[in-house]
Amino acid sequence: MTSRVTSKGLTVFDTLAGEIVKASRGPRAASVSSDTSAEIRSLEQHDYARPLRRSLARSEVREIIDEARSAVWPRLNYESVKLVSPAKFTRHWSGLGVQFQLAKLNGAEGVALLGFYVREMGRSRLPLICVNTAHHPAAIGAAFCHEMGHHLVGRLFDSREHPPQLLTLTAYGEHLSDPEELAADVLVCIGMYPESSAREIFLPQKRKQSKSTPAELPDSVSTTVLEFMKRRFGLNFGAPMTSTKRLQYLAAVIHFAKLRRALLTEYDI
Repeated sequence: MTSRVTSKGLTVFDTLAGEIVKASRGPRAASVSSDTSAEIRSLEQHDYARPLRRSLARSEVREIIDEARSAVWPRLNYESVKLVSPAKFTRHWSGLGVQFQLAKLNGAEGVALLGFYVREMGRSRLPLICVNTAHHPAAIGAAFCHEMGHHLVGRLFDSREHPPQLLTLTAYGEHLSDPEELAADVLVCIGMYPESSAREIFLPQKRKQSKSTPAELPDSVSTTVLEFMKRRFGLNFGAPMTSTKRLQYLAAVIHFAKLRRALLTEYDI
C-alpha cells in the first residue's frame, strides 16, 4: 500500500481505502469496511468551512488555544504535540483535577471506542478521562488530546447539560454539527499540525489563494498528509494492522486534516 498513483476519478484517499477494503477478510470486516468507506467519501466531500464558522468564532478558537497552552501544552501551534506513553500523560496532567482511566478494549465492539469524558464521576465528583490503549500510539494521543479538550473547553464555556462524551473511530461527520465535539477536535488537529506545518502542507502555493476552497483536498496535499502522519507520528497505513483499524484511522486523518485546513483558510490560525 505504498503506491500513490490513483485511478482516473479516484482521489488518493479513495484509492487507499479501496486497497484496504480489498484486503478485508470475513463478512463482519467486509461490512465494517463498506460502512467506513462510505464515511470516508462523505468526509472528503464535506465542506468544513461552514460548520466551523457556525460552531466556533475565531475569538473562541483563540481562547481554546490559549487555555490549552496555559494548562497543558505551552508550545501548542508552535510545534506538534509529542506522543508520550499513557502512563506519562496521566502522571504529567493528573494535577489538573482530572481522574484518568486506561482500558485495553480490543474486542469487536470496544475497538471502535477511542475514549470518553465524563465531567463528574464517583464520590470525588472530579471529571474522568478514559482512553482505550488498544490502538496505535497516534490514535491514543489523539484520544488524550480530544478528551483533555473537553475538559479545557468545559472550563471556558459552561454547558447546562453534561452527558458523557464519547470519541469513536466513526461518525466524525457528526462532530461538525456539535460545537463541543468540534472544539475538542480543534485541539487535536492543531496538536497534529502546528501553524508552520499547516501552512506548508495546506497552503503550499505562493500565489494568492482563491476566495473559495474546494471541499476535497487536492491529491498532492492528501499525499503530503499521509507522509506527514507517517514521519511525525509513525502512522503507516502499509504496516500490519486490521483493515477495520486502517479504515477508521484513515477517516480520522481526513477529518483532522480538513478541519486544520479550515482553521487556516477561514481564521488564519
